[in-house]
Amino acid sequence: MKTLFFVLLFVTPLFSISQELDIISDVKTDTTNKKINRYGLWVLPSKAHNIYGIALGLIGSEAICNKYYTKKSHGLNIQLLGQGFFGPFYVFNTSFLYHNDIVSEIVYSDSTRFKRVIHNGIMISGLGTFSEDINGISISPFISMNHKVNGVSFNLFVNNIHKLNGVGIALFNSTYQTKGLHIGLINKSNKMKGLQIGLWNVNSKRKMPFINW
Repeated sequence: MKTLFFVLLFVTPLFSISQELDIISDVKTDTTNKKINRYGLWVLPSKAHNIYGIALGLIGSEAICNKYYTKKSHGLNIQLLGQGFFGPFYVFNTSFLYHNDIVSEIVYSDSTRFKRVIHNGIMISGLGTFSEDINGISISPFISMNHKVNGVSFNLFVNNIHKLNGVGIALFNSTYQTKGLHIGLINKSNKMKGLQIGLWNVNSKRKMPFINW
């Protein structure tokens, strides 16, 4: 009985200390992982996890690369410049144009790829943008490179998209996987389920002027 008493006397403080350490650890984790949400009109670039309303700035939150979580905008996202001015250095040398199916599934898989930003709503950028996912409408008078677009992507010069589910409108549409419609001067897709309308159209089945499918 005395032995049990001394064992309990020794173990109880250790158990209490362990509980306190767990509580402190949980508090630190909650503080670190606490999501930052902004509402109404907010300035870009922003470290916020979510912006609900209007996000406005010279460049987007895509430019913040040292924050390892996904930043999302819900509503209207306006980037007066954007990151599209880097596009000409990559667009004609991008792996979107020639990588194989195995590389695509590994490197560009939604389940393994880290996404810096996701835009839900309307995205407007002066020079285009480098974005992961856009769900809605993307508009730019220059060039944009995206991982996935669900909706409409209108860029006057170049659409460079890995997966397009919807409509791509540009002088040059380049996608790896498309379910929907290309409208442009030159259209190219490695995997096409839909229609291409343009001066020259390329997909995995054929190369044709004016209309391809």
